[in-house]
Amino acid sequence: MVAYCQAEGHEEIVIDFSAVRKAYPNGMVPLIATVDQLRRQGHKVLIVHPYDIDCSRLFVNTNWAFHLDPGNFKEQENRHERHLITRRFFESSHQQEIVNDIIDIVMMNLSLSRSVIAGLEWSINEITDNVLNHSQSLDGGLVQVSTFMATNTVSFAVADSGIGILRSLRNSLPLLNNDVDAIGEAVKAGVTRDSNLGQGNGLAGTLRIATMTGGSFSVTSGRGHVAHYEGEAKRYVRDRLEFYKGTLICTDIKIGAENFSLEEALGFDGRTDHVAVDHIELNYLNETGELINFCVRDQTTGVGNRHAGRQLRTMIGNLLKAEPNKPIIINWEGIPLISSSFADEFMGKLFLEMGAMFFVSRIRNVNMESLIAKILDKAVAQRLTQAADSEDNS
Repeated sequence: MVAYCQAEGHEEIVIDFSAVRKAYPNGMVPLIATVDQLRRQGHKVLIVHPYDIDCSRLFVNTNWAFHLDPGNFKEQENRHERHLITRRFFESSHQQEIVNDIIDIVMMNLSLSRSVIAGLEWSINEITDNVLNHSQSLDGGLVQVSTFMATNTVSFAVADSGIGILRSLRNSLPLLNNDVDAIGEAVKAGVTRDSNLGQGNGLAGTLRIATMTGGSFSVTSGRGHVAHYEGEAKRYVRDRLEFYKGTLICTDIKIGAENFSLEEALGFDGRTDHVAVDHIELNYLNETGELINFCVRDQTTGVGNRHAGRQLRTMIGNLLKAEPNKPIIINWEGIPLISSSFADEFMGKLFLEMGAMFFVSRIRNVNMESLIAKILDKAVAQRLTQAADSEDNS
């Protein structure tokens, strides 16, 4: 699109979504990056938004409307119950904040092993870091992440409006002459445009993590597209117009994969890349590493409904599995009141799932208002009564 507009000399461009009924991150995120580039080059880009009510709402809620048409739409809240809506990052502090939010969202919605958590975090860190170090994008990078409970899948799309993989790798591989070959080289371990900026394992490692969990991985840059899905690799050149100059990485990671080993996934040429710390160590363990700290106020999207309670129970379950020998300190500071449905879904079901001895040995509640304690006690008592009645009737 950029090359076409430049060749035709168009100053005003209209992108018409009026007839669109469905849209997906792997198409919208790179389109936003392209619009960024067009505007930076002096083109006036006008957006016609979808007429379909559901699709129009989707554009707003995902922040697509804001990024495409910032003059007419406000940026939405960064946090969503099940997804990370489209976020832009320009520097490492933005990037790290986004990665932390992504992992928290995933841990609240999906039950997964410590190794898969670390693999997901490693992948998103590496792909977003590539944007900052290699893309030379003047507009930063864009990322969007979705969780799908029905398929136990985390999907993420990362795009930039930079120079593309071919131009980037020509610094170290000057004989490269097409986008497909450049992508093929980029997904090989140890290939990088500048070894001072990285070891070139980001794309290769993400490919291995995605495929080893049963997921998929694709790279689009310039006219090249390479995809790995269900054990097959597909490489092809897009049509004659170079619609997208930057780079788009789309990855599906199946978080329910059994026996997944991050060490094995990152073992290139017989060498294993050691991941020293992960999100749980950095954000949930105390200074001595003996306790897990969990602040309700920082984690939940509310304390008034069952859905929020289910999210916290899922998060606690993931932390318990990740650190099986450490107690969890649940800090209720700043929470004045909770609903009975939230209490039942969170603590009532958690107590029943864990059992009294295990619950008492692992869970410690602190800074709790007396009314909250009574509501939680009642929720646990009712769950125990229901369980006893069920056994008596069986």
